[in-house]
Amino acid sequence: MTTRDDHQAPAAAVIYIEPAAIHPVIDGEWHRTRLTGIPHPGQSVTMLCGVIAAAAFEPWEQRRAHGALTMCHGCDLIHRRHHGIPQAHDRLRR
Repeated sequence: MTTRDDHQAPAAAVIYIEPAAIHPVIDGEWHRTRLTGIPHPGQSVTMLCGVIAAAAFEPWEQRRAHGALTMCHGCDLIHRRHHGIPQAHDRLRR
């Protein structure tokens, strides 16, 4: 383990976060966004479905504290259309 003496500034513990991997949760429903950076706490975030909410951060373990999460169908539909991914019911028709 590396230690530093009292005269050196503490090393930064950098935590890298990929904005595309952020899926905000609002009332037990996870959404998709087109973030270009990490929002600051309290900053407004617009979901693909049009819902706007203030950014808040909690530990990963808290994500299911109020039950299982569901996916926002509006965000999913927009995401699938944008990426040319068939909707779930389209796959069932084949």
